Amino acid sequence: MNEEGIISHFLPANSQTSAQLLEECSPAGQTLHIIPDGSFLLPTFCDLHLHAPQFLYQGTGLDLPLMQWLDNYALKSEARMDEDPVLARRVYTRLAVNLKEYGTGSVLLFGTIKEETKCDSTLLSVFFLYNTVL
Repeated sequence: MNEEGIISHFLPANSQTSAQLLEECSPAGQTLHIIPDGSFLLPTFCDLHLHAPQFLYQGTGLDLPLMQWLDNYALKSEARMDEDPVLARRVYTRLAVNLKEYGTGSVLLFGTIKEETKCDSTLLSVFFLYNTVL
């Protein structure tokens, strides 16, 4: 990968060019991970717009126009979570686990309006814990 984060080399690790690049570019003290034969690398999904409080009603009211769905489900969900920080934490934790299970590696996440119940470090810690590269 070059300085801009773009993949600039893709050849077998045992090629002469790869060996030279690995020798030149490998930072001291870092472990090189080699993908086993027969394996492949998949990028994660990136969700660019997700409202965490709406997770409670994911997949419901699909027959409704957006504004009616917001009135019937989403806004009520957000109000419930604003009133119940324990519920908010439970929903955010479950959301983080689901995001990881479905292959989401990054997300632009919107929470509730109240400071006490918006997405907090709990969600982030669960999300990053489950997205640690091994």
